[in-house]
Amino acid sequence: MEKIDLHMHSHHSDDADLPVDDLIARCRANGIGVLAVTDHNSAASVPEAARHHGNGLTVISGIEIDCTVEGTNFHLLGYGYTPGDDFARVHRNFNALQASLVPEKLAKLRALGFLLDEDELARLAGDRLPQEEQMGEAILNDDRNRDHALLLPYRSGGARADMPLINFYWDFFGRGKPCYVPVTYPAMSEMIALIRDHGGLPVVAHIGANIKDDYERTLGAMLDAGVAGIEVFSSYHAPELTQRLYDFAASRNAHVTCGSDFHGRNKPKIEVGQCSYSASQYAAVRRFVDAVA
Repeated sequence: MEKIDLHMHSHHSDDADLPVDDLIARCRANGIGVLAVTDHNSAASVPEAARHHGNGLTVISGIEIDCTVEGTNFHLLGYGYTPGDDFARVHRNFNALQASLVPEKLAKLRALGFLLDEDELARLAGDRLPQEEQMGEAILNDDRNRDHALLLPYRSGGARADMPLINFYWDFFGRGKPCYVPVTYPAMSEMIALIRDHGGLPVVAHIGANIKDDYERTLGAMLDAGVAGIEVFSSYHAPELTQRLYDFAASRNAHVTCGSDFHGRNKPKIEVGQCSYSASQYAAVRRFVDAVA
């Protein structure tokens, strides 16, 4: 079976680093025959990725949009859509919202006793908005924080040192964590309509990373609202959850997709094409590909 990866990020996502051409070269080297680049709230990669379509490679347009349902934030993947001004507006609005939150995030980090050089943070961010992972990197690399007890798990040999930057994000900025900043994104119903109005199919991403129970009720409501599929095979899903989601998707006649959520250096343990499925499950993913390719 050729590999399929429908969830990965290029440098058009503020928290990823590979240019589109390099990302797709990496996919070819890893035996991936079907892919979608799904940058955060941005359709900028679509024309760049489309140039690689053909010669044994199927490239599907993709995006990953932050949205809110019942006070909880989720990620909605869009596939097979035609980019337009509406998607550019999503990106502008998202960036404006994120920029407004940066001062509060920095204040919460400093309240924990972390010292942070904003010039260094700006250097790490380059021409993009500073992300939580870059805040973590600036703090971890600042020698003034060398002996801070809260940072020891992220240093060499520590319990969270396998992926220190993304682990820093989850541990300090995740919902209910000390630096969490509440934010309300556009309603998922609006983003479902946006994707469908542009000829695409919406799929809910890695739900196991967003909630820890009540999957069937939550997904059922999303499907009723117009979501077409579920990202069943994900680097965030343990085998038991994967099977549970697969069975639920089958019971609702929903599409099934797979994705690694590759980012690059922020998530060094996640590689493109990092999904496991049986032959019959692979066939279900192929049916989705045929629907949007």
